[in-house]
Amino acid sequence: MNERSRPLSLLYYIIAAMLVVLAVGPALWLVNVALQPISVGIGQVTPPSKYTLSNFTAALDTGLLRPFFNSILVTLAQTFLNVLLAATCAYPLARMRFRGRQTLFVLLLATLMVPEQVITIPLYVTVIDLGLADTLAGVVIPFAVSAFGIYMCRQAFLSVPLELEEAARIDGASPLRTWWHVMLPLSRPTLATLAVFSMIGAWSNLLWPLIVLQSDRHHTLPVAINQLLSVYADNVRLAYAASVLALLPMIAAYLLAQRYLERGMLAGAVKG
Repeated sequence: MNERSRPLSLLYYIIAAMLVVLAVGPALWLVNVALQPISVGIGQVTPPSKYTLSNFTAALDTGLLRPFFNSILVTLAQTFLNVLLAATCAYPLARMRFRGRQTLFVLLLATLMVPEQVITIPLYVTVIDLGLADTLAGVVIPFAVSAFGIYMCRQAFLSVPLELEEAARIDGASPLRTWWHVMLPLSRPTLATLAVFSMIGAWSNLLWPLIVLQSDRHHTLPVAINQLLSVYADNVRLAYAASVLALLPMIAAYLLAQRYLERGMLAGAVKG
C-alpha cells in the first residue's frame, strides 16, 4: 500500500511546488526588478553583486510619505469598522429570534454575487451627495462593513456553545454584555482572520480611491504608486520598488496576527 501511495504523494508534491511558484514567483520577480540598477534591462538575469537599493531611496524621494500615512489611516479605520460592524450585525442573525431573520440573511448573502464594479457609480453618486468626495472618509465609509465579514462572524457565533450564553444570561448579563464578554473573546480567531482580510483589501485597494480622490494630498499609496508608473515610465523600477515597500506593512501585520489565527479556542470551554 505504501508503494502505491508514493507516486501519488510525489504528484501532490509536484502540484504543491507548482502552486508555490505561481504564488511566490511574481513577488520574487518584482523584488528582483526593484533591486536592479537602471543599466540592466528589465527581465535580464542580474548577479546579486550588482543589486542596489538606489531605486528604493529614489522612490521614497518622490513623496510617498504622505500617501503612506493616508493608507495607514484608511486601513486602520476600515479594518476597525469592518470587524466591529460585522460582529455587531452577525450576533442578532446568529442568536436572536425575529421574523424575517433567514430572509434577511439570504438577501445579505445575495449581495456577495454583485461585483464591486457594478455598484461603483451608485456609490460614487451617494458619496458626492453626502459631501464626502475627495476625502478619506469617502474611501472608508462605503466599505466599512462587508457581507462576507458578517457571514464569517455569524458562523463563528453559531459555533459557540449555547451553554456559555445561557450561563451568562443566568448571571444577569445583558445581550450586549454577552456579545462583548462571551462571543467576541471566543470568536477571536475569526475576528483576526477578518481583520487580516480587511487590512489587505483596504491597503491594496486602487479602484475606489482612484475614483473618489482627486487631490494629491489625499492620495493613498496604491494611487501614488499608480502615478509613478506614468510619471516615471522610462524607469518603472521606482514604481516596483515602491510596490515592494508597500508589501512590508502587510507582511508585518500578518506576522503579528498569526498567533490569533489558531483553531481550538473553544476546546474545553464546556465539559461534556
